[in-house]
Amino acid sequence: MGTIAILKFPKRTFLITKLIKARKFLKQHNNVKTVLEKTGGFSGELRTQKTNHLAGIKTKETTYFENNCTFKFNVDETYFSPRLSEERKKTAEEISKLTKKNKTNILIMFSGISPYPIILAKKLKEAKKEAKIYSNELNKKANGYAEKNIQLNKLTKKIELVSGDAEKLPNKISKKMEIILMTRPNLKKTFLKTALKLSKKGTTIFYHGFGTKDEIIKEIKKETPNKIGKITIRKAGNIGKYKFRWLAKFKVI
Repeated sequence: MGTIAILKFPKRTFLITKLIKARKFLKQHNNVKTVLEKTGGFSGELRTQKTNHLAGIKTKETTYFENNCTFKFNVDETYFSPRLSEERKKTAEEISKLTKKNKTNILIMFSGISPYPIILAKKLKEAKKEAKIYSNELNKKANGYAEKNIQLNKLTKKIELVSGDAEKLPNKISKKMEIILMTRPNLKKTFLKTALKLSKKGTTIFYHGFGTKDEIIKEIKKETPNKIGKITIRKAGNIGKYKFRWLAKFKVI
């Protein structure tokens, strides 16, 4: 990620072996300035991870470039996955096609350091479509980086940060959305009822679900009885061996 490389070693690997391999990796990759060891996966509501410094500059903050956008973040304190680069681009293209020329209100929930809002805002700007994007995230440190990233990408007039618990969004946003993107983590809560409160007839919702295709469809229908139309669903990346993230799309009726 940018100038930081994160390595994962088999269990019981000796520290001296890790240090030797990290220094070798540093020499072999000129663009890498810091090598960290991954000691734990992303976990909790804030989606943070743990890493240890092995070689190079002692920092966990990096600058990463993707889809003609610039992102700053701390790899331990905020969630960011380079593997979702193509998925972010694809989703932005899908939403751009749905966005009309006149002003559209778009909400992106669980937005982290704001990669989805920023990539989408640039896509809409290129298409000369007018939209107001609301970016929501619980993690305070991620919101701090999101604010910096919005400024870095010169999109302060296009994106508004609405920090805090997603379930409290109806108390913070008075407008109804035309499009809602729910890039939710793998949690038990669906937050679909919250999304419906911010919707109106014709609102399109994009929903990240985890499990099998049938499980996701059942989950959505249970939380939105007789309130939505046909559900279309596609894979949106792997989260483990034979485990997938799904992107479901449906309209409020």
